[in-house]
Amino acid sequence: MRDHYIVWIAESFSCQKDIIQALKDSSLAPHLKIICSHSLLRPELQNIADVFIQQPNIADAADWLLQQCIQHKVDVLFCGKRAQYIELHRQQFEKHNIQLITGAMSLNELESIDDKFVFTEKCRTLDLPYIPAIKANCIDTLNTAISQAKQQFGEICAKPVHGVYGAGFVRLKDDINYFQHFKSPFIANTQQFIEAYAQLSQPIDYLIMPYLDGEECSVDIACDQGKILAQVTRIKYQFHQECFLQHPCHEICTQLVQHFNCDGLINIQFKKDQQQQWHILEINARPAGGFAYTLHTGVNLVAALFAKKLNINIACEKAISPVKVLPLVQSFKMD
Repeated sequence: MRDHYIVWIAESFSCQKDIIQALKDSSLAPHLKIICSHSLLRPELQNIADVFIQQPNIADAADWLLQQCIQHKVDVLFCGKRAQYIELHRQQFEKHNIQLITGAMSLNELESIDDKFVFTEKCRTLDLPYIPAIKANCIDTLNTAISQAKQQFGEICAKPVHGVYGAGFVRLKDDINYFQHFKSPFIANTQQFIEAYAQLSQPIDYLIMPYLDGEECSVDIACDQGKILAQVTRIKYQFHQECFLQHPCHEICTQLVQHFNCDGLINIQFKKDQQQQWHILEINARPAGGFAYTLHTGVNLVAALFAKKLNINIACEKAISPVKVLPLVQSFKMD
């Protein structure tokens, strides 16, 4: 085992700082030099990483990242945003002994995860507890899908086939006024949604699904080539979250991670139906914004992932479960 490794945390979503902090707080810290990049100037990243490099503000920065990783002799590149573009170049990275973490081991697997309709169909064929969905890709198919879903499911909702952070998700109801959507952005009058969709210059692929009103959970997972290294489930409440090291959804996660050959720090979401049965909502080949809550269990998912990739033994804290976590907001004066 070497004494020193260089890792690069490329532009990610809101949790990029938390990823770096988790490494800094682990027993891996003395062995790592952490480089991070972002297309924007991010003071919080500059302050925590060993080296901050501004990334080009382009969709496909794979060539730039490859050259930078070669120049800085990087051992592991962790990709957050736009992983599909970088996954295309896996062989070039591996040629220079750079391990690539994109969330899965191939472009086909990443695309299957990203396309929520394809993902749902795969879950159905695997006989996993999926949520049935009807795909709409134009105003005509949307009207048909909504009419069919009302008859088949009763209460319904709409979710984009592609996207993150629930952007575009909305519960559809016939008996509310149009202004309700401005009070509660995740609820809309059904006809209002249809009219708004009809105004799109380029239709968006949507799923029309039954609306499940039960408890929701989010499972944060460190995995290596289809095998789970560690996982923690978070239940979200209005003002706090509760983290569990054992949960009924973990067995389903094991099957999903294996089937989609997941590799990295990922997130799988579930929701209960009226019979209190868990159903798979979606899988994200990236860390969730709130994954850092899981650190309070004593399980460091980021450290577990990088320790496996670099073949380093880590010192583990005493595991605690369940743990209630309350988020705090703190401000700092900048010079």
